[in-house]
Amino acid sequence: MSIRVHSWCQSAVRLLVICGIIWGVSSGSGLSVAWAQAGAPAGQAAVAPGTSLARFLPANAVGFAEVSGIGKFVRQLEQADYVRLLMATPQFKEFEKTPDFQKAVATRKIVEAQLGMDVFEAAEKLLGGRVAMAVYPQAGNPAGSAVVVLKGANPEVLAQVRQRVEPFFQLADAKVDTDTVAGAKLYTVNGQAFIAWGDTWVAAAGTRDLLSQTLQLLSGKEQGGVAADEEFRAMSRDMGSDYPVRGFVNTALLTKLKGSRLLPAKLDNPVVSMLAGGAVELAANSPYLGLSVEVRGNRFVLTSRVAGDSRKLDEAHRVFFSDPAGPGMPDLPALPGLISGFSLHLDLANWYRQREALLEPQLLPAFDQFETGIGNLLPGKDVGEDIVPLIGRNFTIVAAPQDYSHIDGKPGIQLPGFAVLIDLAKPEEGGDLFQLFFQTLSAILNLASAQQKHEPWVMKSESYKDVQITYGRYLKKPSGDQLPIVFNFMPAAARVGNRFIISSSVATCRQLIDALKSSENAAAPRLNRNMNLELNADALAGILDANRQVFVARSIQQGANAVQAEAEFSAVLQVVRFFQSLRLSSQVLPEGFQLQFEGSWK
Repeated sequence: MSIRVHSWCQSAVRLLVICGIIWGVSSGSGLSVAWAQAGAPAGQAAVAPGTSLARFLPANAVGFAEVSGIGKFVRQLEQADYVRLLMATPQFKEFEKTPDFQKAVATRKIVEAQLGMDVFEAAEKLLGGRVAMAVYPQAGNPAGSAVVVLKGANPEVLAQVRQRVEPFFQLADAKVDTDTVAGAKLYTVNGQAFIAWGDTWVAAAGTRDLLSQTLQLLSGKEQGGVAADEEFRAMSRDMGSDYPVRGFVNTALLTKLKGSRLLPAKLDNPVVSMLAGGAVELAANSPYLGLSVEVRGNRFVLTSRVAGDSRKLDEAHRVFFSDPAGPGMPDLPALPGLISGFSLHLDLANWYRQREALLEPQLLPAFDQFETGIGNLLPGKDVGEDIVPLIGRNFTIVAAPQDYSHIDGKPGIQLPGFAVLIDLAKPEEGGDLFQLFFQTLSAILNLASAQQKHEPWVMKSESYKDVQITYGRYLKKPSGDQLPIVFNFMPAAARVGNRFIISSSVATCRQLIDALKSSENAAAPRLNRNMNLELNADALAGILDANRQVFVARSIQQGANAVQAEAEFSAVLQVVRFFQSLRLSSQVLPEGFQLQFEGSWK
């Protein structure tokens, strides 16, 4: 049974991947969503815009996916600026020479010859309505059995396709009979595929029984379908239903089929536990996993959600979540030219205390080694009792351009300035402890640098806007335009209120102080984000361009000539600059938890 459930999970995930592919096509092309009026077979009501096909697919599916308006996406994709940009890249030109691409071109020509129209026109007319797919458990078939319904196709084009396809069914010894339920022509191919055609719809299933149920629902002789399943209704209530792409996994049914929870109670990786331990626990008890995609103008939003109240979890798993009624984490500091930033909410002190309940037993001895290492840096301090209780619940990492003012010149590989911001539960005591840690670690790094014959540096201190900064300064500034990569870094640290900064450069540290002080009186963020990862494309392109010579030289070393290497790098840079920003974030809700991936393009 566990093997079958695993296969059904894979099939359900594939449905969501299909949704993601369609989303990628639509968002990358700058297309807007247009709900198409789907047609219906004789005697049936048309599917109105915004009406899900979930009511036409049999109930008790382990997974469901639905896409609307693919035809419009595909047709506009032909003229999309982003696609033209990709097709003009040297990488795509090389791909055009591969056997797989040549086979795809040949297949397209055959299809177009059979249909008497190009594939974009065919897609526009056949896929202008909605397409839905569901996967069902099937005894003896680990992968389950699927049902696919296409509704709203152009009747003339569908009839033409049907006329062209029927001879191939005959060559495959397909059995033909007339279904009495909907008056549809039914084909059975080797007893493994069952296909029915209407004037504006097509239905296919892996078993005759599933197709019969589908035809009953299409004809209106039966009501319900996936749309009537309690778990699907819960997802629709929580997330809404009017999306161009929607996916659903019935985790309650999968759990019942398996006979135990789908996801492990303890994780085998501490980092995964800190990043996703709470989401895993909620998902393991959620009746559904939902997915939706929106495209508005030049912006897309992909949302996945599970149900559950994080406040009702056991003490060990509550450490991952902020209060859904609270303001959530602060926004990322507004640094000039911010390239990327990552923030995480985690009650680290309680996570550390509860690690035996959260992690696999084989991981626990590594914590003893970790505590020994910390003890060497902070003698007499116990990690669980003296250190982690001083740490607050928000952690932030940022990357932004730096000015290299600590050297006379620039490194051969130019890296941005990095910084870690740690919230302090006890600002004074925590600030002193982290200052001690910073100075001890800096001394060790300075000794290691001297062993590599690099210029030594000393620790200095300055007051900047009433904040004391401790930082390193070279006795003699290194000079040159191709300095080793280590010269990107010159440590600095400071405390602003209850936030402690450890930065790779004093200039970045000053910028963070400016940003934190300017946001002290700002309103709290409206969304309760539990995790937030942001990327600004223009800033990323800037740091890539600053290292153009490095990337081009590496490409030449791998066999490209100078012209090819320069063209390839310019193409990559152009693709990056097509976007504006990307964000991956999670949000704690009173009755659920959601993960969003959103972005915008120019």
